[in-house]
Amino acid sequence: MAGDISLGTHFPDFWTYVLFVVSAGVLGGIGNILLSGEFRLWRKVKSEDHKGVYYSIGSLKEPLIGGIGALLVTLMFFETYKNVENVLYISILTGFGSSAFLKRYIDSKIDLIQQQSTALLQMENLQYFNEESESTEETAVKGVMTTNGPLPVYLTKDEMQRLLALQSRLGDAISHKEAKVYQFEMKALINRGKQRAF
Repeated sequence: MAGDISLGTHFPDFWTYVLFVVSAGVLGGIGNILLSGEFRLWRKVKSEDHKGVYYSIGSLKEPLIGGIGALLVTLMFFETYKNVENVLYISILTGFGSSAFLKRYIDSKIDLIQQQSTALLQMENLQYFNEESESTEETAVKGVMTTNGPLPVYLTKDEMQRLLALQSRLGDAISHKEAKVYQFEMKALINRGKQRAF
């Protein structure tokens, strides 16, 4: 049939077909970003000691996954398509679905890390640490040591501000890897504060 799809009729070679399908999948991924109304710019994330640097490409990964998903699906069912319009429709739809799935998966991972970090802070007995008294060997803490409940976590004013900043950044994380960096730093601060209780 004249309308049947084939590499010879509609696409000069395999790579033209790949480019067509991937482009349609990317278009579907962009459509998902526009529909959700959340475009997240890429960013560089540094750990506190600046030894670890991570790059998060933000929403750019969604169209990329859309293109890859469209290519994989259309190649699997290549023989069942009757015309170019079917390939275009399936590619855009698959790109949209792949992008939406990736976004939901990443958001669920970030939400889980945020819940764990919030629960961790709620469980801890945060207290301010008196840095001046440490140098004079006087009582090294402000606040009262409680016998019932969790051990105090003594943080300096700067550390407390850093902890609050990390919690805020965790709420704005755009990838679960970025969220993990902030969670790790929060745990490190809390562990440092716990060591001052002994």
